[in-house]
Amino acid sequence: MKKNPIGTIIVLVATVVVFLGLCLPFYKVDAFGINMTVSLLYADGVQVIGIIWAVFAVLTLLFALIGKKVPVLIFGILASLGLFLSYALNNSTLDEYESLGAFVEKGTGNTLCLAGAVVILIAAIIYMATTKTKKDAE
Repeated sequence: MKKNPIGTIIVLVATVVVFLGLCLPFYKVDAFGINMTVSLLYADGVQVIGIIWAVFAVLTLLFALIGKKVPVLIFGILASLGLFLSYALNNSTLDEYESLGAFVEKGTGNTLCLAGAVVILIAAIIYMATTKTKKDAE
């Protein structure tokens, strides 16, 4: 299988977006005089989930660098599903906090996780579509 430099660069950019989303503040909560900022990669209890999504994103990039089409798509789908689920579940939890009277502000990590989920899925699909196999080259 031939390597695809353009597809690999797109997957690299998608992986960077995912890591930025995981590292930047996901939300800020101000309740009962306590201020708290949480990111998915550095939060207590949520850290394992952030690490799993980061590993899926890295595996997507690793297989793109090696030149394997199917694993890029599989791990791209897993990373995007996981990031989207984290986004949806955390936002529903944040809505519950707001209903209790807490001030909740969604951070840039929240938006970047959603964008990262979309970008890494699109990058995996583009990589699949643009990478040629040995049979295609002949």
